[in-house]
Amino acid sequence: MHSRPLRLALQLGLFQLSLGILGVLILGLLNRLLIQDIQVPAVLAAVAVGGQQLMGFTRAWFGHRSDRIPPSRLRRTPFIVISSLAIALLFGVACQLVLRLATSMEASGGELNGLLIGLLILVFVAIGTAIAAGGTAFSALIADRTTEAERPRVLSVVWGMRLLGVLLGSVLVNQVFGSACAADASRSAVLAGLQRLSVVTPVVLLGLGVVSVFGVERRITGLMAPVGAEPPDVPQRLALPQLLLKLRTIPQAGRFLGVLCLFTFSMFLNDAVLEPYGAAVFGMSVCATTSLNVLIALGFFGGLGLSGFCLIDRVGNIRTARVGAVLAALALLLMLWAGAEQSIPLLRAAVGLFGLSLGVCINACLSLMFSFVQPGRTGFLLGIWGAGYAYSCGLATISGGGLLTLFRAWNGGDLFGAYGGVFALQMICFLGAVLMTRRLDVVGFRETVKTRFSDVIEMAVD
Repeated sequence: MHSRPLRLALQLGLFQLSLGILGVLILGLLNRLLIQDIQVPAVLAAVAVGGQQLMGFTRAWFGHRSDRIPPSRLRRTPFIVISSLAIALLFGVACQLVLRLATSMEASGGELNGLLIGLLILVFVAIGTAIAAGGTAFSALIADRTTEAERPRVLSVVWGMRLLGVLLGSVLVNQVFGSACAADASRSAVLAGLQRLSVVTPVVLLGLGVVSVFGVERRITGLMAPVGAEPPDVPQRLALPQLLLKLRTIPQAGRFLGVLCLFTFSMFLNDAVLEPYGAAVFGMSVCATTSLNVLIALGFFGGLGLSGFCLIDRVGNIRTARVGAVLAALALLLMLWAGAEQSIPLLRAAVGLFGLSLGVCINACLSLMFSFVQPGRTGFLLGIWGAGYAYSCGLATISGGGLLTLFRAWNGGDLFGAYGGVFALQMICFLGAVLMTRRLDVVGFRETVKTRFSDVIEMAVD
């Protein structure tokens, strides 16, 4: 990779790094505290945590709004900066609500406070809206600054930064919680650690978001477009509903979106249950289950490098996604074997392999997604694909907790059987995604989408 795209990827990757920190703190720490320590039903915890994905539909609107801004102005940067500020403030509020919920349930003998649960869901919905605004603008900025040949490698670095955020998030938990990381830590010590975290984390998230885009867009607007890049976007006048109706006339777009959604659902179905699995089946502490994210991150780094710098160039996006899906199914099978054998080393190996498979799958899917853009519609199209990705991820998160509760009720409270049911369904979804890709011709599919959408744009202009 040349120095220019590498520097760009490293700087922009700071925004993804902040989202990585946020993800491990919400899906890992807060989710585990709600289910295992505060004893909130898994389905309610999953609805609360997954609520951040409910506003995924706003991605198309935010992308369309940024497309309509003239190229002579900052089009993507304001969305990213305001998003970072909102995420920082809202995460602090979420931590305070979790603390109040713990105090309320302890005082009432385990009775749920519906008002606090409702407020927590609303806060996560607001966080999801902020992520939608910043994430869509961030994706559009990558498309603005890179060529199609550069993109798989740039995405590898950017998503590597996101997983570095997962690593740093785990380190942050260990540093801030201190002695509360011990397996026998008291409830009050754990909650005191969460209180400290609610003060430190917002400052970190805001700082990373602002630095990630400082000066980036101003340097490229009308001055420094990459060699070989597509023509810069120009503002469009069509309203969002018109664009959505015209997009529906492209069958290939719907087919691609379906494949993307199934892969995404498969990848994130165990997000809300992996750490509780380590706590319930293996008896791991808060910090021990949080450290599973480190193994996922390390595997993810390997998967990103393998796909972005080797597999995609050699075998294409579709075949690369298939490789990742098969590896993921194997990793999930090993997780079940580890639970049956009560082997924590085997669990750690399986989690690392699962991280590798995620890196391969995600980079392949995102490279395809970034291929289906047109000048003047970059933010809009990436918003549509991003909305499908977000809803699939949110549905997977909610489904994981819901299925865990359902399987546990069906099998008389058998914890291992309940978690095993979730992992088995996830394996089926991965293999189903592999079968769906057999209908796709990567070259013909991409060319058809570009041709048809260009025709739609010309019709709209006429």
